[in-house]
Amino acid sequence: MVALVAFLTDIRRQQLDLQRVASRSPQYPSMGQGMVLMKVIGSTLITGSDKRYLYTLREAVVAAPPNYSPTQSVNTPQYYGLSVSELSNAGPTYAYGITAGNVPAGFNAVAIPNDSYCAAFPHYTTTGDVVFLIVNTQAIDGACNP
Repeated sequence: MVALVAFLTDIRRQQLDLQRVASRSPQYPSMGQGMVLMKVIGSTLITGSDKRYLYTLREAVVAAPPNYSPTQSVNTPQYYGLSVSELSNAGPTYAYGITAGNVPAGFNAVAIPNDSYCAAFPHYTTTGDVVFLIVNTQAIDGACNP
């Protein structure tokens, strides 16, 4: 009788878990979701890297017509992201083979500016953590001297 009660209790617990999972959306995007619109809200230079930044992101949405203005989502979690183009920033190159030594004087590879919108997709690190990979080109800022 005790075994039957334990068995029925376990079945009931599983049913409650299924109901909970089915009724509550996770606070993070699923790995199969694909691209997500994000807003960059901060960046930190990765120690020991050559112009690679760890970005703090918030999910964003686009408003309805006629303005289609982007805005931060009401979904409040913050996420971390890496720029796909900055993953190539190592040694003598920036992004897609731009030789760091050939960047004109006064120009420099910089972080994606705060409040910028970007497309990103979730990716697992080797430790199983989720990091969003931002699809962008290398940000280079500066002024041309006449």
